[in-house]
Amino acid sequence: MNRYFNPPDLAPPFGNYSQGVEITEAEKIVYVAGQVGVASDGTVPRDFEQQAEQAFCNVRGVLRAADLDVENIVSTRTYLLSRDDIPGFRAARDRVFGEVKPAGTLLIVAGLAAPEWRIEIDAFAYG
Repeated sequence: MNRYFNPPDLAPPFGNYSQGVEITEAEKIVYVAGQVGVASDGTVPRDFEQQAEQAFCNVRGVLRAADLDVENIVSTRTYLLSRDDIPGFRAARDRVFGEVKPAGTLLIVAGLAAPEWRIEIDAFAYG
């Protein structure tokens, strides 16, 4: 199982993530391409938090296709368009990830590939 690190000589994490993650065993490695808040029918929720939850569920869907799940995630990188969306991002992440706390990077960017997208998440996982 992963080992999670939040060294006491560093400031604590600013959210529900770990400063570092050690992979102790791995039979396969999966890189999840950037997932956005688009449902399988092609619809995009207008509400940011719904879009964020869909993006996290899409990450989970890719992992499940590889016979993995969120507990196999080592790290995520999330792109938001606005700092105002950080609370909704955190709430959606916590609903989908539960107690799983992979290493994470959060970036505020000027735009994504489609104007209606407000979040994109990529991930690295192992099993």
